Amino acid sequence: MRYLRLFVLGTILAISAFLVMSFAPPFLLGMAGFYTTHPGWEVAEILVEKNKDVRGCNKIIRAFWWDVLSPPTAEQRALCVHSYARLTQNPSACELLLPGQYGWSCLGAVKSELGKGWGCGSTSENINCGGHNIYAKNLGISNCDIYKEQILKNWCYEERSATLPGINDCEKISAEPPGWREECQGRYAFKQKDAALCSPISDEKRREVCEMEIRYAPK
Repeated sequence: MRYLRLFVLGTILAISAFLVMSFAPPFLLGMAGFYTTHPGWEVAEILVEKNKDVRGCNKIIRAFWWDVLSPPTAEQRALCVHSYARLTQNPSACELLLPGQYGWSCLGAVKSELGKGWGCGSTSENINCGGHNIYAKNLGISNCDIYKEQILKNWCYEERSATLPGINDCEKISAEPPGWREECQGRYAFKQKDAALCSPISDEKRREVCEMEIRYAPK
């Protein structure tokens, strides 16, 4: 009976030690300001809500035995940075991920947030200006006057400025909706690979995106 009691006591002590060793480190790290259980996107929301710097993403740690099936620390931190940049529309945060592909995705997410409500997408066959409820056949960009709607002309001027050698039609884009001319100027600057051409962009964040795209573009 005595040996049984000792065995039971030893088992209880072993289990207790295991539980303490398992849960004490993340608890202590949490007390020290680290994120041991939150996913990257949630940490980004916390940082934004508390008006903290994006480098707070570096306080994400996944180093415990129960985390083997969850994304590793580096992946969670990258997701945090990406989410933080999108939520704050802060392109400088993306520099923590550049020049990697995820860094370019980060810049794209910021640009998308900055450009909500205007702009058009296109394929070789169609033009989709969903924000303006305009959909049309792609008639090319050789002559923008072929399009009746001003929104489609804006699209045409932007595409010419972004793709055709020696062409900058950004000033032909209508003043409304605001921001479209500056987006055009950014694409023109990227085409020319000249960051100085970003300077006319008055919106600070859009100008920063323009300069960063050129700075990190493959040589």
